[in-house]
Amino acid sequence: MPPLPPALRRAAARARRRDLGPDPKPQEEIRRRIVLAPAAPSQWSHSHRLVDSLEPRDRRRLGLALLSDPHGTRDICMEAALTRHTCDWSPEETEELLALALLEFEDTPYWSHRVCRSLGLPLAAVREQEPSERARYRPQLRSIVLRARRHHHHSARPEQCRWHLSVEEAAALLDLPHDREVVERLPQVLPDRGTCGNRASTALGTLVFEPGVLDLLAALLTIDSFRPAQSWLGQVRERLEMLPAAPEVVSALLRMDTSYPDSMTESALAKQAPVFNQAKLMAGAAWAACLTGDPALIGLVAPQALSRGRDRRLPGVQERDILPVRAGVTALSAAAGMPGPGRHRRALSGLPPEAATAARAGLDAIADEFLPEGAREVSLHFHTAYLAVRPHGSVGVEIRTDRGQPVKPSQVHHYNGMYVLELTALRQRIPHLAAQADHERGALAELLATGTALTGEQLGARLDHDIAGPLSQALVWEADTAVGAFAGLPVPGPGGRWLLRDIQGRTHEVTTTDTVRPWNPVHADRAQTRAWQVHLELGGLRQPIRQVPVRRGAARGPVTDTRPPRSS
Repeated sequence: MPPLPPALRRAAARARRRDLGPDPKPQEEIRRRIVLAPAAPSQWSHSHRLVDSLEPRDRRRLGLALLSDPHGTRDICMEAALTRHTCDWSPEETEELLALALLEFEDTPYWSHRVCRSLGLPLAAVREQEPSERARYRPQLRSIVLRARRHHHHSARPEQCRWHLSVEEAAALLDLPHDREVVERLPQVLPDRGTCGNRASTALGTLVFEPGVLDLLAALLTIDSFRPAQSWLGQVRERLEMLPAAPEVVSALLRMDTSYPDSMTESALAKQAPVFNQAKLMAGAAWAACLTGDPALIGLVAPQALSRGRDRRLPGVQERDILPVRAGVTALSAAAGMPGPGRHRRALSGLPPEAATAARAGLDAIADEFLPEGAREVSLHFHTAYLAVRPHGSVGVEIRTDRGQPVKPSQVHHYNGMYVLELTALRQRIPHLAAQADHERGALAELLATGTALTGEQLGARLDHDIAGPLSQALVWEADTAVGAFAGLPVPGPGGRWLLRDIQGRTHEVTTTDTVRPWNPVHADRAQTRAWQVHLELGGLRQPIRQVPVRRGAARGPVTDTRPPRSS
């Protein structure tokens, strides 16, 4: 752009000095309340008379020079006067003005009155264009409407913005009736309340103007649980199929900035409606990503869940993050083919194999974050969660206090929420540990069938093993010792040794050289078999293999067995 003629530059500076004084203080226009005088230009009469005396060509040159000032020394009086006079802006010059104004938006703090002040002249140029020409300014006008709406909410002096720009005024310049409807409906779907604004609106940007986006957001906000109803899943799936911009919307929500200033306490954040709505949108977006079957979107769910966790030095997640994190983990499990049992089942049908692979990779990433290779336990503040191999061969997650006591079933729901990431990491390791337990069960079944003898030392090593031990301790063993033969269940003895307790309750020591093998009921009389049946039933002991026959109708439920928390 060519520089202003010296005479015009001097005339503009002279008019500014007469309006604001020879040495105006910072924000002099605010002190003189010029920004509050839209109808009577008495406060800026010299600038008004200068612009009135100029040709439209010189007015345009002056306006472009004001918005192109790299030092930000804006002349609000001159800008105000230019918006009151016709300048005959061309479409190309109007686009240049809008680009300069949006650049000012990026460089100015959201609370400054200059944010909206820089838009007065560009919007005046848009008004001069024919309605049929305004479609070319649609992207810029959409962005201006959204940013002005956010700025008006945060501005410390919102009355300073009214003359330069109102959201309604900018929306009236949009060429599509649908866009104007979006402006009216957006505050209802994504209200700007609270001290931190609306992160979702910022992340989505002009995507909210795409047809169907607000309907999808409204549907996502109706989620009421980390495991939503099948009707909700069907409704969201239908919205996703009808919306071409759905992948962009879901991706923007999953990439949303969820950080807050350290000065804001958790209790203060939990009371803000936008924070709660943001959590619901994140939860809905996680399920929406898995419903699309797009591996790229599914791959965003696990990183978002991990980023919402607390400092990795502390276990658990914040209260406001429980819903989105549990929803993300549950959606990944459903997409990976682990939808949960019974009435809690949430199966996602019709997904491509690539979707299941991406979901399993996300769950594995969570497991790798908390559990090194071979680890089987994780700390939960004053409690410990670990993978337990039960005597009957199943594998599950158990939680115990620092005193070794199992957590009450009524408290499991609390741990499933606050420590969802840690417990998910443990559950991801269950299949691998269960395969090892099945291998040990097969080895015990072979010992029973073949009658293979072991030494006392070999039996002790098996009983001390972290996987084979719980299984072997549930079997009846018979030993041939120097003092005779006897059968019994293994029990720990003094000095880390293992003893065998017979049916009468007597304990017998097994030396390292004694011969032991699994007791086989085929070689025992009926009375002895019956005695062991009753003994195991009364003790509530379930065996990993069929050694002692189970009577029909008898229940051997483990009396002290702690049921694992239900999968998230």
